[in-house]
Amino acid sequence: MTWGDWPLILSSVLAQLTIGAFIVLGLLIFSGRLCFGQSDRLHRTMPVFWLMLFVAIVFREADFMLQSRDDSYSFTREAMLIFVFFAMALLYWFAEKALFASDALRKAGLLLVMLCGLGYLGHGVWIRDEHWQEVVHFTATTLCGGALLAHAALVKAEHKVAEVDRYLPKLGAGIAVICFLVGVPQLATLAGDVEQSAGLFVAQMLSLGLLLASVGVWLMPMLTKSKPALPVMTFALVLVAGSALGAGIG
Repeated sequence: MTWGDWPLILSSVLAQLTIGAFIVLGLLIFSGRLCFGQSDRLHRTMPVFWLMLFVAIVFREADFMLQSRDDSYSFTREAMLIFVFFAMALLYWFAEKALFASDALRKAGLLLVMLCGLGYLGHGVWIRDEHWQEVVHFTATTLCGGALLAHAALVKAEHKVAEVDRYLPKLGAGIAVICFLVGVPQLATLAGDVEQSAGLFVAQMLSLGLLLASVGVWLMPMLTKSKPALPVMTFALVLVAGSALGAGIG
């Protein structure tokens, strides 16, 4: 790995977290559990998502132009999916904020955005299917990290859906456990050749450790029967972002 790889790694992490979070939030919006006030406050938090996606696109395009990578086809496909998702999500957000068109039409727009996000998830798994460890890390960042980011946005929006505070951390914990179980054999393999793979061993160990730590922090409010606080959620997000970066390095 070189310093030139960092823009692509950061771009991937930002896109995976944001798209995963939007899919989770879309499901909650479709459930109808959010009242108008909660939904409005939730949509006010979404400019952070748009900033993250904008930075991801800029980093990815800059990396592609500067590095002249050989895998331009898969890169272009993934970049296209991110860009289309970004454009469609922005259109939906503007329509929702302005209450443009009917509620059914806006819900149809939200569904299209979510399908695009699922397409990105499926494509990400497809281009990594030869490396099971990469598939697991990609899925963990998109679904576990995305769910954590979605939960943080809901906490910021002062949601009143108690089930969210129970089930999202449990979902994240389940994904983290699967990632850990898949990652341990690779750690054992790298440990057997630590002289040749010392950097990869440290990166993978750090990635798994930070993932478990982030889920532990995420579960703390539920275990202590307290309400999730934004500083706690932010700390967990920092940990899961560090885990995703470690996975990208490894």
